[in-house]
Amino acid sequence: MAEKFVNMSELKVAKGEEVLVTVGLGSCVGVAIYDKGRGVGGLAHVFLSESKNETDVKQPGKFADTAIPALISAVTALGGRRSVLEAKIAGGANLFPKLANSTLNVGKQNVAAVKKHLAKHGIVLKGMAVEGNKGRKMTFYPKNGMVLVQSIGEKPEEI
Repeated sequence: MAEKFVNMSELKVAKGEEVLVTVGLGSCVGVAIYDKGRGVGGLAHVFLSESKNETDVKQPGKFADTAIPALISAVTALGGRRSVLEAKIAGGANLFPKLANSTLNVGKQNVAAVKKHLAKHGIVLKGMAVEGNKGRKMTFYPKNGMVLVQSIGEKPEEI
């Protein structure tokens, strides 16, 4: 199986036997959107919750509000059916415990924004491994919609 790496602020799509992987999900959120029946999907490594201006759109995977619609478009362009798309998310950790209840908890803000934009676009959230205080790796198999999430120092878990 060929692995495609999705770096911070990127989004990529794949189908069939291809696998999408993103690492270093601290406060960032990995968002997988897929059509399980067609074996096609995409993965975004969302860095921040909201874009501020039009220049932000040059890298739509960077923000939750631009990544979700861009990912939906990319997945449907590859053959996914808009009406059956589902999502799984991981990340949004708080790596700075002193900020747990602060408005500076970027991880919590990112998770909330991703959930909000998935709901806004009618995408069903089928699984998640979010928040906490450890970084994660996310491996997405578009062929069947499976997502494995591995927290630092732990075994991978399917969501």
